[in-house]
Amino acid sequence: MTALGTGVVRANADCTALTSGVAFGVYDPLAAAADDSTGSVTVVCAYVGGGTGKVGYEVSLSTGSSGAYATRKMRAGAGALNYNLYSDAGRSAIWGNGSGGTTVMAGSFTVGPGVGNSLRIDSSTIYGRIPARQDALDGSYADTIVVTLEF
Repeated sequence: MTALGTGVVRANADCTALTSGVAFGVYDPLAAAADDSTGSVTVVCAYVGGGTGKVGYEVSLSTGSSGAYATRKMRAGAGALNYNLYSDAGRSAIWGNGSGGTTVMAGSFTVGPGVGNSLRIDSSTIYGRIPARQDALDGSYADTIVVTLEF
């Protein structure tokens, strides 16, 4: 057990993040509407000992190849497509690391003997969007996003 403060005991848990990528399909640069798609992040935590207590977690997403959250970029050779990843269906909250106005996925739960939470699973949707009417070279565009789980 690890003491967190007066009268608070932290339970030990082993957590992992599982992802399904955001696959946009074929982008049409002449379409008037943005190209939207979704993926997911699932956090799975198993109780591994200690007392009954809270386990908190936070999931952040990297900038990808662009180096910036404001506009992520997918690349295909010399070509690039602007896109972004959001934590909300309205695609207004950019999912990042919590800096510069970006958001993160965060949660907590109580685990331990008698609580009944030996395994906890929380899932969140990643909402992706490619803005409409971008000039795009032919090619297969991709970006790599690093998912970081802290618990």
